Amino acid sequence: MIIIPDIHGRTFWRSAVKGRETEEIIFLGDYVDPYSEWEGLEPLDGFIALSEIVEFKKLHPDNVTLLLGNHDLSYLSDQIAKCRHDFGHHGIIRKTLQDNLSLFNIAYEKSIGGKLYIFTHAGILPNWLKNNEMTLGRVKPGHEVEVLNRAFAAGNLYTALRDCSHLRGGSHENGSCVWADVEEHFDAENSPDAAIYSDIYQVFGHTLQLSGRPIITPHFACLDCRKAFTLSEEGLALLK
Repeated sequence: MIIIPDIHGRTFWRSAVKGRETEEIIFLGDYVDPYSEWEGLEPLDGFIALSEIVEFKKLHPDNVTLLLGNHDLSYLSDQIAKCRHDFGHHGIIRKTLQDNLSLFNIAYEKSIGGKLYIFTHAGILPNWLKNNEMTLGRVKPGHEVEVLNRAFAAGNLYTALRDCSHLRGGSHENGSCVWADVEEHFDAENSPDAAIYSDIYQVFGHTLQLSGRPIITPHFACLDCRKAFTLSEEGLALLK
């Protein structure tokens, strides 16, 4: 499996998948809204990346998984806070996402080597699930992906997805699976309610690692470092 973290208009994903198009490939979301001020990218590069990745998915529908991040969702719903939002191309980005929404999910799971991995843009926090039982119901361990994707497909998830903690400028107790900061996961894995961490391994992006190095713990991996990774029975590794 090849894992592609946050794109934000970057092109590193192209070389990562070249010649490996038949392998399982998962994108962790945030295709748009480049860091123009320090990466030299233009806002339009975000739309170009989104369009190319959508077409890549259409060419390889059975082995490419596309997840949505907070930046992508902010074009679909005003409930999701905007960050570096490309207002100049808002309409065409929104239309591209709306026209191809069936190609995207919020979460994905995969069993590899007897271990269950859950992939989202920012990671699932147990307290966030608890705090949104009115929307999601009581989520049984092992059913997180099923519940989240079903609620999103029904259009019922945006209220929960908007949750953002003080670490990201919000006022909620915990961030959602597209807004949670990696520091919230460090806190959660040591809490008494962290049963989710004992049964699964979470893989996400979202929290930019300026060092270019991922954060990998016994319970989760935060991969937002502008590089692609592989996942096999041997574990996570930087794609060579």
